Amino acid sequence: MLTKSCFDLWKEEKNQTGIVTFCKDLDQAIGNGISVGVITEFCGPPGSGKTQMCIQLAVNVQIPLQLGGLAGKAMFFDTNFGFSPGRLEEIAAACTHHCQRIVQIHRQDLAKSIGHFTDERILDGVYYKHINGCSEMLDALEALHELLKSGQKIKLIIIDSLSFLIRNNIENTLERIRIDHRILTKLHVLAHLYKCAVVITNDVTTRIDSNGTTNSIVIPAIGDSHSHKINQRIVLGQTSDEESSIFIASIEKSLMRPRTLVKFQITEAGIRRFRKK
Repeated sequence: MLTKSCFDLWKEEKNQTGIVTFCKDLDQAIGNGISVGVITEFCGPPGSGKTQMCIQLAVNVQIPLQLGGLAGKAMFFDTNFGFSPGRLEEIAAACTHHCQRIVQIHRQDLAKSIGHFTDERILDGVYYKHINGCSEMLDALEALHELLKSGQKIKLIIIDSLSFLIRNNIENTLERIRIDHRILTKLHVLAHLYKCAVVITNDVTTRIDSNGTTNSIVIPAIGDSHSHKINQRIVLGQTSDEESSIFIASIEKSLMRPRTLVKFQITEAGIRRFRKK
């Protein structure tokens, strides 16, 4: 029966907890952090912070429910050996320290209930698999579906980078589109059925016009058809500021928010809000 109203959907969406990035400006710009149930894409050139953002989210998805987190696990699919366990541990240590400070200052009553939230527990809560080809990626998503069906509390699925996987394994443009749509369709199903967030990364390329001259427009690498299959796109890049730790996040596509641009920083502790000195 057709009984669910838009008011019901709105209440579900309003009450749904997202995954914070630890950049408050970015979290507010996209609503309430990275949303579950949809595909969010981080797009940008090398060195723009895409993998750093993915690692930060793999940590933050595990923040306890009592502190506004999802208390879930993360599945990290790596296609170009960009993942660093050492960096994960560094960001995890900073996150647990941050949460402990919040408890000490504001919620001492939670000290015992979040005692299990440790650096080691966070590292154990991130599953990792390197993916060599598109067929392996599709098989891995089928296996992940079985894990989720069995009750595994995976609340974040990361593919870093989807564009590297597709562009380096498939030459034919139509075949690229077909495989990309198959992968994204499977991700949509998992996100919807199990209320988990899906984060993918995409590179950028320069468009060449029909005359063979270079168009100055920098575009996402996978193409226009890919853009229709993702729900949210955030383009990352560095600023022209002298400090190399300052970055820009431009929300180019969102289900609820207008286009906007925010600054953030990448520090030893991970992703953080930009603060003027």
